[in-house]
Amino acid sequence: MRIVLALLSVAVVLAAAGPASASKRDEAEAAVQAQLARLKVDPARIKSIYLAPVGYSQDAPVQSYTGWISFTDCRGNLVIDLSQTNAVRTIYTTGACTVPGVD
Repeated sequence: MRIVLALLSVAVVLAAAGPASASKRDEAEAAVQAQLARLKVDPARIKSIYLAPVGYSQDAPVQSYTGWISFTDCRGNLVIDLSQTNAVRTIYTTGACTVPGVD
């Protein structure tokens, strides 16, 4: 009986943690998309968008995300570093990629 209760407790904790993590990631994705729209980046130019979790460990939840946007027309990335509240900390480009309005 104790094992069943322990397993149910773990299941409840995991179920509660799952949606919160997904929601934080969804909010970060929306923040990155908003910045791309603000910068007027042509969606046809975007090859992929990767959201890298920052501050994640087995003992702690994801603190924030950094968006890495790669393009079809250059080697490098547009990087959008977000805070815990999904406010933009920094935006910059790497490699040979340029985005008007970004240094």
